[in-house]
Amino acid sequence: MYQIKVDASSHFDTTLYSDAYINNWAIAELKEKCTFVPEYKSPLRIMPLGDSITYGIKGISDIDSGGYRTELWQKFVADDLPVKFVGSRCDGPNELSDKMHEGHPGWTMKQVSASASQWFDAAQPDLILLMIGTNDTRKSSLKTMIEDLNTLIDIITQHCPKAQLLVASIPPIHPAAKPAIRSLRAIYFNAAIPSVVSSKIAQGKKVHFVDMRSLSVQDLTASLSLDLDRGLHPNAQGYRKIANFWHDAVFRVISNNKHLTLTSSRPS
Repeated sequence: MYQIKVDASSHFDTTLYSDAYINNWAIAELKEKCTFVPEYKSPLRIMPLGDSITYGIKGISDIDSGGYRTELWQKFVADDLPVKFVGSRCDGPNELSDKMHEGHPGWTMKQVSASASQWFDAAQPDLILLMIGTNDTRKSSLKTMIEDLNTLIDIITQHCPKAQLLVASIPPIHPAAKPAIRSLRAIYFNAAIPSVVSSKIAQGKKVHFVDMRSLSVQDLTASLSLDLDRGLHPNAQGYRKIANFWHDAVFRVISNNKHLTLTSSRPS
């Protein structure tokens, strides 16, 4: 079953519709400010996975904002989509009700791969939001970064074969604030991710590319600030955009997978 929520002067049509009425034509006919919400018996278990950008650092003076996780959580609440963030870490501000995540500041893909199995065994996620690679741009070659991403995706899909893995491009790195080679590696790494994801899909794995390459240097901490973090992490605007990208991607995945297997239940 699905719930169509129509925003009309703060009033909602919460009529339940059967699968038969939810097709491409019906969705296309929905007007603006409508939300297509699959009905589940238990919360979707979502694991935000990555480095300090998943943790939510905006700079050395702001390390506890929750980053994109705060706004993404609030969007799911507004959608009435039952969601539970999962992970071994618990960080974030008061307005982030569910603070669990797997954002590890400073970590590379190799480090995440080395610990991933224990996290997944404990958390049992239904969806995994992976954004990783920024720290790899410091020392790793592009070839190594692509190999490490391939390995990490294989580890995740091996331990969570029923979960949907959403792999995002990483934010840009400001070339005026960090070594230019890091900025170039980020650009070329992002360009390579779609092919990596496509190869995994061809192997039958439940992997999806989330294209965030429209993020710009204006979405980063100021390049000329005195903050040692300058030009690396997203600012408030950048995290807001990332939350929007993740939100839309999650809805695309669950809308296209009406029979998404949950850890404790199935959709009705």
